[in-house]
Amino acid sequence: MTRPKIALVLGGGGSRGIAHIGVLQVLAREHIPIDIIVGTSMGAIVGALYAAGNPPEDLAERLSEFQGTRIFSNPFSARSRQNRIADVLRHQLGSIKFSQLKVRMAVTAVDLISGREVVIESGEVVPALVASAAVPGAFPPVSRDGMQLADGGVIDSVATGVAYERGFSAKDGGRIIAVDVYPPLNHDHSWGDPLSQIMGIGLPFHLPTLRSGKDMEPGVGASLWRSFRVLVWYTHETRLAKFPPDVLIRPELKGAASLNFRDLELPLKAGCEAAEAALPAIKRLLDATG
Repeated sequence: MTRPKIALVLGGGGSRGIAHIGVLQVLAREHIPIDIIVGTSMGAIVGALYAAGNPPEDLAERLSEFQGTRIFSNPFSARSRQNRIADVLRHQLGSIKFSQLKVRMAVTAVDLISGREVVIESGEVVPALVASAAVPGAFPPVSRDGMQLADGGVIDSVATGVAYERGFSAKDGGRIIAVDVYPPLNHDHSWGDPLSQIMGIGLPFHLPTLRSGKDMEPGVGASLWRSFRVLVWYTHETRLAKFPPDVLIRPELKGAASLNFRDLELPLKAGCEAAEAALPAIKRLLDATG
């Protein structure tokens, strides 16, 4: 019996993406085959480290290098921060090309000129990862072939559509496993901006109300950030509905920040637990035949 081809889609979400490592650890332990990895932002970084042949149990230690680089510190310019990320990735991956990876890989970004999703599958891996993780407002876009590339999560943080386009949908004899670590749009979500520590701007985030002068209401900065979050979340959910995966893994990451590379244990454990819970469904995929 021929097994279906399997795509693993790893979404963006900053340091919450450490959960991808936990998922990979479980999949590797269970010998779940992966024929392609589609990665966005942190999902692209974790996916590339794995596709390069690094054992899943070593990935957290490799990513811990971000802890000591002061990437997310104000004194450094956006370009300097981006160069530091590139240096860390170059130290881990060297000048490896997509054609040299042990698992096929597709990395997503968005072209800020055309507004289109860009899928990178050739050339050197590290520049593609830097582009995929170029969060607007935190890092400058990356110039490539006349385009200005930024974080792929701007328009598609879990790029299941890319897997569909490459023939991994059920109708084409494939199956898709997606891991979504994007922060949910909770009603009680803080209106604060997690990027404020690195953007170097001082928009007012909360203002006193006119009624009492004491109660705090969202200010310009808070509403700007929240509006961006609403837009991205709407696009995120719409794209997932249009291109649904066969198995969707959403690790429980309540309390996990998007820019906290000091505490890797919480997202790592959450990824393991979510993958364990999804194992029965994943194994059923392997028993399916088109």
